[in-house]
Amino acid sequence: MGQVKKGAVKPKAAAGRTESTSDFNMGVLPQLMGYMLRQAQLLVYQDFHQHVTHVSIRPPQFSIMEIVNCNPGIRPSDVAGALGISRANLVPLVAELETLGWLMRQGDKKDGRAQALFTTSLGQEELEKLRVVILPHEDRLAERLGPVGRDILLKLLATLVRGGPSQESH
Repeated sequence: MGQVKKGAVKPKAAAGRTESTSDFNMGVLPQLMGYMLRQAQLLVYQDFHQHVTHVSIRPPQFSIMEIVNCNPGIRPSDVAGALGISRANLVPLVAELETLGWLMRQGDKKDGRAQALFTTSLGQEELEKLRVVILPHEDRLAERLGPVGRDILLKLLATLVRGGPSQESH
């Protein structure tokens, strides 16, 4: 299983989570990337929900808004591809954003059968409000990593997602 170390590791409890979990022997879990990525995701989502309180929006919807705002007229299938989610999962998220009046669908000018997504004026205003809350949320999380930790983490995650040089150990 690679370089996974065996032994009892007692992880620190995430902010807002019960301390009782730190009393458990977690075995190899804290050395598994998937497990630790999921724990980090839970921490990030929890902090997001604690600070984005003026409206009921989830991180995937913020991502959709950001992509559509930066790429007016983008097709839903391209948004789904950029986020790594299925089009079927994207549809209800977009529908909720339409109901809020933040996004609108129009026929694609190049292909009348396809749809194009655009942020509305209200959507752009709300996106600006969200950025004001989300950027400090990122800063709070980055503080846990130290002065260069955020950049290192983002580079490592990008390498993991996109693939990087593969070097076999000899």
